Amino acid sequence: METWIMKENRDGLDRQEAHIYRNMVKELHQNEQELHVARVEELDKSPDSDLDGTASAKRELVSQGV
Repeated sequence: METWIMKENRDGLDRQEAHIYRNMVKELHQNEQELHVARVEELDKSPDSDLDGTASAKRELVSQGV
């Protein structure tokens, strides 16, 4: 079965598939960015924000994508 799939994909995606794929990747990146912003905002709202420095350390990890 895998051999057949590889043969079918040798020519790459057709125009419609490529368009759908690009839109999916764009949407994924947008969702990742929105999640990142929401996480940073949530850290900023946390009650123990910067009391002991842990919030800023967590914020740094979030900004690094960890």
